[in-house]
Amino acid sequence: MTAKTSTGRSEPLKVKLTDDGLHLMDSILWLDSHSCGDLSFLSSALKPIKTQGPQVIATEETLKVYEAFHKRPNSLVCQYNRPFSIGRLKMELLPSGVMLGGASLYVEKDNTKFLYAPVVQTQKIDAVRQMQLKKASTLIMSTPHPDPLAVLPNRKKEKERLLEAVSKSLADGRYPLIFCPPISVAQEITKLLTENGIPVSVHNQIFHVNRVYDSFGANLGKYSLSSTRRTKNKVMLFSFPQGPDRASIKLRLPEGPIFYIEKTVTTSNAPEVFRDVTERFFLSAYACGPELKEIITTVNPKEVFFFGPYAKKYADELKNIAPSVKPLYSNDQPTLL
Repeated sequence: MTAKTSTGRSEPLKVKLTDDGLHLMDSILWLDSHSCGDLSFLSSALKPIKTQGPQVIATEETLKVYEAFHKRPNSLVCQYNRPFSIGRLKMELLPSGVMLGGASLYVEKDNTKFLYAPVVQTQKIDAVRQMQLKKASTLIMSTPHPDPLAVLPNRKKEKERLLEAVSKSLADGRYPLIFCPPISVAQEITKLLTENGIPVSVHNQIFHVNRVYDSFGANLGKYSLSSTRRTKNKVMLFSFPQGPDRASIKLRLPEGPIFYIEKTVTTSNAPEVFRDVTERFFLSAYACGPELKEIITTVNPKEVFFFGPYAKKYADELKNIAPSVKPLYSNDQPTLL
């Protein structure tokens, strides 16, 4: 797409992918950058942020999650479906459906319209605003799942299967340990268990995010902060271990079967380093490849850009979904049509 200059001539609008987000060239706007530029739109609180980074555009909910971990960036708080302008850019935040406060960014400049939707969720999740889309000539998306053709198991049935497995384990006098993503999926599981009268304790990181959800009316039920030394007779939710936690958690794990919530259909062996996984379940925060096809059809763009580790694979498999479908590589500067 092209934008007109003050002289009336058309000027190409370009986007650049970097190691720290994307940059809308010839503007101050960055997309999901945590260190670069003067102004960055944050689509969610899924990634760490630097307090001394750029000024950010985000929803109040996203900023509250960051504040729960003592991160308070200089911010412009924006609400869903409230258009605003910065210079010649007209923007609007749309719910992404991924998590509390998650958003996509719709941008207009002169006659150009594009939608930046890095991660989206088509299925309804409790306490999360359902995904919204707008038609645009350009659509920019990430590739969170390795296989663009793989279909995730039915979310409702996976939750029912998890609940059944937990209930069966409790009936045998064994309290499961559930490993899951600490944002979005953990809150969904917390609510699932508490609504069914199951006692729940959660890892410190999950606890802080749960409190933010509750403060915005999510009502996740009755749960407690877990302690591997003191917590007894409760199902425990752990976030995925990282860094030093990965090496030390083996020593701190209480007895009980391990249930592992997979983020994609390609299973991970990470928990095997501390104990065999009893059972795996598939509850991803993000839409899978076939669901992305539905999203692209709804947006009806002239061109689609994919970025991320599987960008080329997605572009190859979905090449017929729009007139132009391309992978976006670091330091490329493609013109947005």
